[in-house]
Amino acid sequence: MRPVATPSSKLYRNQKPLRDIVGDQIRSHIFSGAFPPGSRLVERELAERFDVSRLPVREALRVLQNEGLVENLSSRGIVVKTLTERDVIELFDIREALEVLAVRLAAARVADNAPHKLRHYVNEAQQAIARGAPDAAHAANSQFHDEIIALSGNELLQSMLEPLLGRLHWLFRQIPDFERLSAEHDELCSAIEAAEPERAAEVARAHVLSYRRLTLAHLFG
Repeated sequence: MRPVATPSSKLYRNQKPLRDIVGDQIRSHIFSGAFPPGSRLVERELAERFDVSRLPVREALRVLQNEGLVENLSSRGIVVKTLTERDVIELFDIREALEVLAVRLAAARVADNAPHKLRHYVNEAQQAIARGAPDAAHAANSQFHDEIIALSGNELLQSMLEPLLGRLHWLFRQIPDFERLSAEHDELCSAIEAAEPERAAEVARAHVLSYRRLTLAHLFG
């Protein structure tokens, strides 16, 4: 029987549950295109790739299925989900409704001096763009949106968005126009920092709609 993890294992890192570490690795491969839409994800092969037992792989795939990044097809097993145009439109509909609310709440909490790292992630993304590191820029941009959700302070809103985050993070990576995205994030961050909930909400809505148009044109023409 294969060991769950040892100090020499590829995924032996810290006290984070092995299921989550494996999930992060698979998610990263999906986002990068190493596991493209429609590709099969076989437990045994993934366990060998990541040098772990099959149990954390199985658990990780279950989490990714809940996130909507993979699906279980009776004829093929677990595969990376292919998002249709309708899927993407529905995701943006939900994102517009919930993220605009999150931004409004976040700006209101900033008015009450709630601590946050929004500017940190904006700066990280800009620095990554300057040094030609797209993966780091994508990661910082995703963390920026995650921080807005956390800053909202609304646990129900967070729980509603959590199952969508995997697919939303995948969408964030579909448009390579980093400069435009960075400029919009900078404007949104400034509106939140100014503790102006309504202006921040307007900026957020414009950002989502802009990104919606670009993403649909890029993916479906």
